[in-house]
Amino acid sequence: MSGETASGTTVPPATAIIDRNNVRWTLSGGAVLKNGANTYCPVLVSMLLYYNHTVYAWDASGLWYVRQNFSWIPSSDPRVQTASTGESSSGTTVPPSSAITDNGGASWTLSGGAVLKAGVNTYCPVLVSMLLYYNHTVYAWDASGLWYVRQNNAWVPSSDPRESASGTTVPPAKAITDSTSVSWTLSNGAVLRAGANTACPVSATLLLYWNRSIYAADASGRFYISQNNAWTATSDPRNTTAPSAGSSLFFGMNGHMAWNSTVYQTMTDAQQVAILKDLGVTNYRADVADSGMAQTVAKALNGAFKGSGISILPCINPMNYDLQASETTAYNYGYQLAVSIMTPLKGLVQHIECGNELDASGLINNGAGNSPSNYNPAYWPAFRGIIRGMIDGVKSVDSTVKCGVNVGVPLAYTALQMLWNGQSPNGSSTAVTNATPVRWDITMYHWYETSGDITRAGSQGLTNVLQILQTSFGLPIWLTEWGYYTGDSPANQAAYVSNTLKEYYSLRQTYNLQSVLMYELIDMPGGDVFGVLAADGVTQKSSYAAFKNFTAANPA
Repeated sequence: MSGETASGTTVPPATAIIDRNNVRWTLSGGAVLKNGANTYCPVLVSMLLYYNHTVYAWDASGLWYVRQNFSWIPSSDPRVQTASTGESSSGTTVPPSSAITDNGGASWTLSGGAVLKAGVNTYCPVLVSMLLYYNHTVYAWDASGLWYVRQNNAWVPSSDPRESASGTTVPPAKAITDSTSVSWTLSNGAVLRAGANTACPVSATLLLYWNRSIYAADASGRFYISQNNAWTATSDPRNTTAPSAGSSLFFGMNGHMAWNSTVYQTMTDAQQVAILKDLGVTNYRADVADSGMAQTVAKALNGAFKGSGISILPCINPMNYDLQASETTAYNYGYQLAVSIMTPLKGLVQHIECGNELDASGLINNGAGNSPSNYNPAYWPAFRGIIRGMIDGVKSVDSTVKCGVNVGVPLAYTALQMLWNGQSPNGSSTAVTNATPVRWDITMYHWYETSGDITRAGSQGLTNVLQILQTSFGLPIWLTEWGYYTGDSPANQAAYVSNTLKEYYSLRQTYNLQSVLMYELIDMPGGDVFGVLAADGVTQKSSYAAFKNFTAANPA
């Protein structure tokens, strides 16, 4: 069975094109690679297009080339229609096309991020980077990954129509197209990705696409999920239910229980449990930087926290992270650190956070973090490597533990998108697709009062960060740090805590928001005074009662 890519597929956003001979075409630094070998296209290529079983290349100046008889020949965009044919072909995008002509004869163009129909602004709610014409319908896409479709003279949130819908199965479908435009098929029990056998450990009779993940099942109903280029035993994801008001991990708090300093040096685990229970907390985040700190957490989980109803979320903090290291060096460090931390915690934790705000230490050298151009290409390999290493290290000790990845800069979701899509920044606004996608189990994020409302973020209040995270990854979302402005009055801090908990509680079903962990339990030195308790670990601040009152009225 062929794994041929659909006509109209482009790289990017897809990572590769598979032609009808099962040959793989990719881009690397402007070169077009055929099964990894340079084909020496005469221009620096920015995009590949697969159209009517033929490979085309396009450069940023607008030149087109077509691959014929093992050579590149000057060409034009095969999707652009002449005036006599009227409607644009399904799969046409702007850019590189200058306009789309719909089946009613109207012309659709882009101007400064606005979508114009016959020259009139249609007021799409995002800053649009690309238009797509697909099955006689106009779609708009922004650089953060959001899709909108034009219906009844309005823009409606959507997804890439070229990706298989969540819930698609093979059979009856012949193939599944994942979020990177790669085709998955079945052949005599083998699961093929772009025509190549993925070595699924069972003879598969069913493929399932669910929340942007590929599942395989055999005739006896055993399910496996494809993660990090490997198959892992799992269960049918369709049998699980969405998180509800009874989600036991929803109300969380940050602490530093593994630190051998400040009040934590003398405060017992039992005292922390008592405070957390009084607050209604069920998920307690603790940063760990080495195996000794992990052993401290393990001791607590085997002691006062055992049977308390309070889970601990360890956050791996790589203190020796070097931005200038190679990807391999960073990967090895992250892997070894994660193994050393996960080993004493095996069987005691179900979730772990891989890194803490690693984007905020120089990776972003300009802008808000919502464009690939904001990221330093020289530092990206280390960032990517250490996150990959931590995830793989955790899974090597306990494959059942759910790994989360976070960013700390408010609009740095683009970093997560580039990791997920196998992309790297190159200094421009368009990332280069040049790596294997990174996969995690929970999307984690940090958000503070100083960043505004998470659903109306950015300078114009047009960015819904939770929507972007849900659309981009299709995973549960945890806000592992959120907190008030420390320069505000006690009354305003308390009001912020009450109002924010109310907002997040109301959004938990909409965005699969499973846990929100306030920062923090106790004030720390150096201006780190976000606590609900003062530095003595006893004196309650105004935010303590606000948190406690909300959880009491809205039990998890």
